[in-house]
Amino acid sequence: MLEAVFLVLNGVSMKHILKLVLCGALVWMNPVAANDAAGVFTLDVDDNGEVAPLTDGLLILRHLFGFSGNALTDGALGENSKRVEASAIDAYLAHNRSAMDIDGDGEVRPLTDGLLILRHLFGFAGNALIDGAVGALAERRTSLTVVGQLQTLMDTDGDGILDSDEDQPPVIALIGDALITVVEGEDYFDAGATVLDQEDGALTNQMTVTGLDAIKGAAPGQYIVRYEVTDSAGNLAFRTRTVIVAAERASITVLAASPEATSPLDLLAAPFEVIGAFDAGIDYNSCENDGGADCPNMSWQLARDLDRGWVLQVSHSGAGKLAGLYLKTGPAGPVDLSAYGRGTLEFDVKIISGDPSMVMKVDCVYPCTSNDIVLADASMGVWVSYAVEIDDLVSRGLELRAIDTGIVIWAAEFTSTVFQLDNVRWRANIDGPGDAVNQLDPPGANWVNPNPIAGFEAPVAYAGYALAWSDEFEAATLDTQYWNYEVNGNGGGNNELQFYRAENAYLREGLLVIEAREEAFAGRDYTSARVTTQDKFEFTYGRVDIRAALPTGQGIWPALWMLGANFPEVGWPQSGEIDIVELLGQEDDRVYGTVHWQNEGNKAQYPNAGTGGKKLSGGENYHAQYHVFSLVWQETQLEWFVDGVSYLKFEITDNANLAAFRKAFFLIFNVAVGGDWPGSPDQSTRLPQRMLIDYVRVYQAVTD
Repeated sequence: MLEAVFLVLNGVSMKHILKLVLCGALVWMNPVAANDAAGVFTLDVDDNGEVAPLTDGLLILRHLFGFSGNALTDGALGENSKRVEASAIDAYLAHNRSAMDIDGDGEVRPLTDGLLILRHLFGFAGNALIDGAVGALAERRTSLTVVGQLQTLMDTDGDGILDSDEDQPPVIALIGDALITVVEGEDYFDAGATVLDQEDGALTNQMTVTGLDAIKGAAPGQYIVRYEVTDSAGNLAFRTRTVIVAAERASITVLAASPEATSPLDLLAAPFEVIGAFDAGIDYNSCENDGGADCPNMSWQLARDLDRGWVLQVSHSGAGKLAGLYLKTGPAGPVDLSAYGRGTLEFDVKIISGDPSMVMKVDCVYPCTSNDIVLADASMGVWVSYAVEIDDLVSRGLELRAIDTGIVIWAAEFTSTVFQLDNVRWRANIDGPGDAVNQLDPPGANWVNPNPIAGFEAPVAYAGYALAWSDEFEAATLDTQYWNYEVNGNGGGNNELQFYRAENAYLREGLLVIEAREEAFAGRDYTSARVTTQDKFEFTYGRVDIRAALPTGQGIWPALWMLGANFPEVGWPQSGEIDIVELLGQEDDRVYGTVHWQNEGNKAQYPNAGTGGKKLSGGENYHAQYHVFSLVWQETQLEWFVDGVSYLKFEITDNANLAAFRKAFFLIFNVAVGGDWPGSPDQSTRLPQRMLIDYVRVYQAVTD
């Protein structure tokens, strides 16, 4: 029976679903406070004051499959049930059928809505909740929106609010990916998971993990790691991670010969989907191949190799003219290839005519690059294999977490040269990724926690709100399922002085650390980090709590803020900007909340720069201890808090210019150095400076 349940939850087959529906159910209780109110639909179908997967969840699933009578109720009633007659249960569910449209596609079906309900009651979250269980036309397609809808149906006291009387199961968040591949014989390190309970708080230390022993020394195959925890009310939650043990080390193919190719693009493999060039003949702008018209010094086409099939043939035709061919990521943008540290970038080259010397590099969002590497001369008319150490590329400046070209290659002397390219691949090392040059953690000697004083703690729950998403930063590395590392040196639009690198953001002692350093990199004198949840976690309305200690010093500018999700399409300030908190390092006893938007074609903000804010008294500052910076965002108002005390409000009127604040936003955390507002660092500025973020929690209102 439990085997059948597990398979259903993972969406395996109709056979297993029917097995669950037809079998008598075990009573595995997941209690939620009772007091079912007349006229209010809840998931407490049998009306015993508890919502359980193998009673209430099973009743719903059987009903949606069309079962009635004893076939509906056998083995599926909990203890102390008040609604026990099959006819009464059938009538209750039929009358409230529309309320069970969990995904919002206008239909109520067993293998979408029913499965979502069952998985939720078993404690599944994230992708494990929604994968394969959301309709094609669904309005609610993310785990966040689905959970929000499901939680409204957990209101067993019928007051429209998920309050303390309704104890919810803990939320388990995996650290890292839900599907991991390792090579047979290599050690597997499990990143673990975090647990947050609405009533009990953090329960990570009480979580049990099973399945790890089976992976050690395992033969190739698929293995399950299970994370399980029970809260003080007896609510059970669990999540699973799938670990695939593979026979050989993973690699990413960038370009490879293909007997079936009809165009050069057929040789490419995801995520590298673009062939292009930069060409001195067009002021070094990127170009596409059209027989040489757009790229006067670089063109490419298919060529038949007797042994390999179709390969890419490249003509570097302009003597003395710089031009380089590149294989680039597609519209999805840069990719994180940090798993390939200590590995090799391998490729085959055959010189047809011209210069036997080639130059290559790899780029990581201009101006981030590995810089040029001159290859050993190739023999004319013979395939030569090259293997470039990834660590060598990293030591030259490459950021593995933001790779946007699989390779860039050209003739060393810029002579008229024809060469063929094949079998371009990134190959991981059996010993595992990374080295001291490109690791997340800074050198240990540099780490000093400058904030030993605990400071303010926010509540873990609020009446009328449910926790929608959080990150407690208890993992070893930042969870890239939700976070992006920005890599750029464009000055942030404010004439800032830093270059944003992935290395400057890391996790240590349960904190997200964003570190500003004084160091020369890519033409800048300072480095720092900016991380975002763009395209990974975006939300509309709610309460945001961020517990953090902010850096200090002239020219240091930390910010915890948000941009409208439509920013890439409409730009700034049309997207809207909400600054949860900003601070000028030379004025470390005052923080500011601000909004920016476009008003009749002009940039607007509230309040004016440098006015208002929240100033601490008694000589205290925002650097020496933690404070909780909160934003409550409603349809008609924004309100800012420090340590639970309101200090600023902004009314969102029906003015069309303020419509940006009724759309989805994403989070941005960064520490800038210099810029128009704070000015530049001076001799008094001590670096490195670190912003320490203990947690970020997003709550959303629970409605009827």
